[in-house]
Amino acid sequence: MSVLKPWTFGPDEPTPQPGECLPHHSDFELALSLFILVGMVVSYLPQHFRIIHKGTSDGISPWFLLLGCISASSTFLNIVILQWKVIMCCKVLSLGPCLESTLGIAQLGVQFLMFGLVFVLFLIYYPARKKVSEELDRTTRSKEWTLSLIIAHVVGGHLFIALLVTIYMLAFVGPESPWTSRWASFLGITSVILATIQYVPQIIRTFKRKSVGALSIPMMLMQTPGAALLTLSLALRPGANWTTWIVYAVTGCLQGTLLVMCIYYHFRATSHGYGDFDTNETEPLLAGDDNPVPKNRTRRGAPSTSSSVTAS
Repeated sequence: MSVLKPWTFGPDEPTPQPGECLPHHSDFELALSLFILVGMVVSYLPQHFRIIHKGTSDGISPWFLLLGCISASSTFLNIVILQWKVIMCCKVLSLGPCLESTLGIAQLGVQFLMFGLVFVLFLIYYPARKKVSEELDRTTRSKEWTLSLIIAHVVGGHLFIALLVTIYMLAFVGPESPWTSRWASFLGITSVILATIQYVPQIIRTFKRKSVGALSIPMMLMQTPGAALLTLSLALRPGANWTTWIVYAVTGCLQGTLLVMCIYYHFRATSHGYGDFDTNETEPLLAGDDNPVPKNRTRRGAPSTSSSVTAS
C-alpha cells in the first residue's frame, strides 16, 4: 500500500529549475493589470461609502451577496491552483518579475476582499427596524434578518472548507495531480454557475422595490466596463483557462442590466420628487399627477401625514 507523502510548499519545497521560470514581461499586460488592480479598489469605494454614509444597507439582496462571495472566493482559489507554478517561481525570480507574474492572483484576491467587505457592511448597517418581526411582538428576529445571519455563516463555512481542501490538495496531493486539476476546475465551474445567477436575486429585488436603495450607481458605472478589461487581463495570464475569466464576462453583462435599471429608477424617482430609498413593492412605481402618491411615500418638500397640522 502506498503511503501518502506530503508535497511541501514551504521553505523545504524543491526550488524550481531556472529553465522553468523564465520571466515574462509585457508593458501592455503590466499596465493593464495595474490599472485594473487600482481601478478595482477605487470602484468598490463608492459602494462602501454609500452604505456607511447613508447608515443603511436597505435594498441589497442577501442572496446576491451569498452568491457573489462564494463565486469570488472560488475564482480566487481556482487561479491560485492554476498558477501555483508561477507562485513557486518567485523563489528564483527577482521581486519585479515575481510581482508582475502574480498580478492576476492579486486582482482576484482584491476582488474577493472588496466584495466581502460589502457583505460585512451589509450586516453592520442592516436596518434596525427590519431586524425584528412586525407581525409578532417586535422582539423576534425577522425572517430576512435571520436569513442574512444564516447566509453569513454559510459564506464563512464555505471559505473555510474550500481553503482547507485547496491547501490539502497543494500540500499532500500535489499541484500536478489530476485530482488537483479537477478541484481547480470544480471551483472555476462553481464560480461560473454562481456568477451567472448572482445578479438575478438583486435584479428581482430592485425590480420589486422600484428603487435603487443602497446600491451604488457610480460603482456599477466603473465596474461594468471594467469587467471587460478584467476578462482580457485574466485571459492573457499564463496558466489561466476559460474557467478563470468567463465568470467576469458573464458578471459584466448581468451587472450592466442592473445598472440600466438603477439609472432608470433613480432619474424617474428624482423627476417625481422621491428618494432612492422610497419604495413600494405592491403599488405602481411612481404616482403621476393624476395618480395618488403611494401610502408609504411622500414627495420631497411635502409634509408627511404624521407631521402635518390641520388648520382650525
